[in-house]
Amino acid sequence: MEVFELKDVFYLHPGERPALSGVSFSVKDGESLTILGANGSGKSTLLFLLDGLITPRSGMIKAFGRDIGNGLLPELRQRVSILFQNPQVQLFSLTVWDELCFGPIQLGLVKEEVTKRAEDVLHLLGIEHLQDRGPWNLSGGEMKKVALGTCLITNPDVILLDEPTTGLDPRSQVEFIELINSLRDAKKTVITATHDLDIIEDISEKTIVFGENHRIIAEARPYEVINDTGLLLDANLIHAHAHKHREIVHSHGHYSAHSHEHLMDRIMAESPRSPMASGGKNEIEKLRILLDHWIEHSESHRDSYISWAEKMEGIGRADVAEVLRKASSETQEVDKLFRKAKAML
Repeated sequence: MEVFELKDVFYLHPGERPALSGVSFSVKDGESLTILGANGSGKSTLLFLLDGLITPRSGMIKAFGRDIGNGLLPELRQRVSILFQNPQVQLFSLTVWDELCFGPIQLGLVKEEVTKRAEDVLHLLGIEHLQDRGPWNLSGGEMKKVALGTCLITNPDVILLDEPTTGLDPRSQVEFIELINSLRDAKKTVITATHDLDIIEDISEKTIVFGENHRIIAEARPYEVINDTGLLLDANLIHAHAHKHREIVHSHGHYSAHSHEHLMDRIMAESPRSPMASGGKNEIEKLRILLDHWIEHSESHRDSYISWAEKMEGIGRADVAEVLRKASSETQEVDKLFRKAKAML
């Protein structure tokens, strides 16, 4: 069953500025989808359309098999919930408990059911200690959890998440990823708008990529998107620079700490001659290229290890962090050995 179906959807901001241009795709029941794109590409606008908060200029949007603008909004309010990028816009009550109870009360649920749901959500999110606190006195991560709780307490079929990990510390990011995956395990349809390449493989099975022209430029599995450097460059999700390694020029992009295509694979594909060819000169040349490459990027590799060490410390895994920091330290020694090998060639 298709939960959402969009055909040739256009939306314009005030002043006739385009937000979405000819968007078409569908989402199946229970599917986990990430909407990937640079800031301003139309991700949030798309979520607002799916939630019925705004209507398209033209095109068709169906939810649960019916036109979203044809008397479907009351049902949509019960079956679809959205977590805004800024949780402050959806929190307004005096306490966390009141925030959680508001939605079920509006649905007309009896007091006992409202209380049970609120207690269940507090336990699910691990925020029982916050129930008497004012939402405005919480940390950013706590506030996002409460806002997510207001979405979950009505037991929706679909959860729309707008940049859920933006601005969170490493521990809170990991917790949110775990929460998203618990929703997937519960067979909920989860649609997440993000520009964070680090999380899409963890939280989704399909990714739609928006270009800066506000159109869909790709629809694929997350790992296929991440490994398509040209696509990520076109979507302005990474930046590129070119390096010339003797006679081979290659480009790589940067996301998170550092990502680049595996140079050895390219060299072996482009120069598959026997190791004994030309007295071994070809093999020596290939090794020089590889050493140049790894020497040039060793600093980026060290930064990557340190970055992940800090993330592991943030979630209480000091044991892993210690190993990664050791790897960073030993990378410096490996770098020296690479330089020595290069000088010998």
